[in-house]
Amino acid sequence: MSPYLAFYKGQGGWIDAAIRVATRSPYSHVELVRRHWVCGPEGVTRFGGWSSSWRDGGVRAKMIEVTPGHWDFVEVPWADQRDAVDFIRPLIGARYDLAGILGSQILGLRRQHRGRWFCSELVATALGLSQPEALSPGGLFDRVIDLNRIYEMGRNAVGGVRMPKT
Repeated sequence: MSPYLAFYKGQGGWIDAAIRVATRSPYSHVELVRRHWVCGPEGVTRFGGWSSSWRDGGVRAKMIEVTPGHWDFVEVPWADQRDAVDFIRPLIGARYDLAGILGSQILGLRRQHRGRWFCSELVATALGLSQPEALSPGGLFDRVIDLNRIYEMGRNAVGGVRMPKT
């Protein structure tokens, strides 16, 4: 089963604003999302997400209430949700890498702290992407959209091209 990613574009706090400004992106956070959402009381939609959050102190699994207009969701058909979640689960409780996000994304130093994670670095690593420490939430969004396009082109080519008979 392929995972979804949820990219946060809500106002948030000062760190969200700093990340959006520094990375020139509408996104300040990303979650690996369960494919099945939960509709709670009064029609409130929630999703189970795995990520690293500065608000929560680091890597965690959490039910998140969807505020309309604050999230963009992208399917990742070339990845396996179970593999990505299996990567993240043992890391739950690892601390948030605030120095890493500031140094990597705002100062451009591309540094990371072993054992600490920021959201896009964690999710990109779980998806098996190269240089995850270089990806902001917006950079991860762009990379996933590009890889989705390549994946779809490959699927269409395989399904739509006839091999010549020999």
